[in-house]
Amino acid sequence: MKDTFFDPTEKIAVVDIGANSVRMNIYDVNTETGEFSVCDSARSMLGLAAYTSGGRLSPDGEGRLFAVLREYLARANSLPADDFFAFATASLRGLSNTDKVLDSIKKRLGTEITVISGEEEAEFDFYATIKRFEKSLSPKGVTVDMGGGSTEIVSFAGGEKKNAHSFPIGCLALSKKYVKKPLSVTEEEAGNIKAYVSGLLSSYPEFSGIGGTAYLIGGTARALAKIFMGARLNPSSLDGFEMTPEDMFSVRDTVLSDGGAAIKKYAPDRVTTVAPGAVALCEVVKYCGAEKLVISGAGVREGFVARIIEERKNAK
Repeated sequence: MKDTFFDPTEKIAVVDIGANSVRMNIYDVNTETGEFSVCDSARSMLGLAAYTSGGRLSPDGEGRLFAVLREYLARANSLPADDFFAFATASLRGLSNTDKVLDSIKKRLGTEITVISGEEEAEFDFYATIKRFEKSLSPKGVTVDMGGGSTEIVSFAGGEKKNAHSFPIGCLALSKKYVKKPLSVTEEEAGNIKAYVSGLLSSYPEFSGIGGTAYLIGGTARALAKIFMGARLNPSSLDGFEMTPEDMFSVRDTVLSDGGAAIKKYAPDRVTTVAPGAVALCEVVKYCGAEKLVISGAGVREGFVARIIEERKNAK
């Protein structure tokens, strides 16, 4: 470990274990100013949600997760990183054998995984969005983070959080539950997804008709933006990209009708999740009454590391 008293910079590795992907960002952090930026990253489309059955993560799923974390830990140590943090969202949240999986990984790797609640995930998303957009933040709107197993929505006005909730709406979970062929989602399957999502949202009228801007976080939103633009782009290139709701509805209609051509061309690593995710995300956008959509490159990982920096600063 570096002595940050003499060196104001450090590297912090943060691993986000999601239901669809496992991502690691390594941040260069200025401990004096609190500013940070990504210096290295890695992603594995592990799809842990596909390895759960009966509310348990399978031994195969646990083994694959262990292999990814071992690889990430070695990569972080090679820099070296000064700290290594790992957290899990809907991937391990609420499973009957979560504690067993966490204990096993800690014994084998020495790495402790924190399982964050849906409410914490929503808080990190909002915190990251505030930090990312600052003065350009819309006067009102929502942040929407669709992952493989859940979707977090936060409503805000005047830069202040109003309401937050984590919904069991995940692109991979929806694909697994409702769709037989993800690149050829039928009208009936799309209708079932719409009914499921709208049914959940209707119980939370505080998110209805908010208007303003929806800041969209996650791979499904990025994939739809790529398809709309018709170009292969890095995620960072999409940060701050704007669309209208009608643009997104048009892309949804395209991926539901072109036999998977657009997905295979522009989001080949998400063939199982983009179409069902698009159907669900459009329902969320409609329910919230968003007038403008903005792709956010900052999400739960950035919120997580920003909170760490803030807590360390306050502890001094």
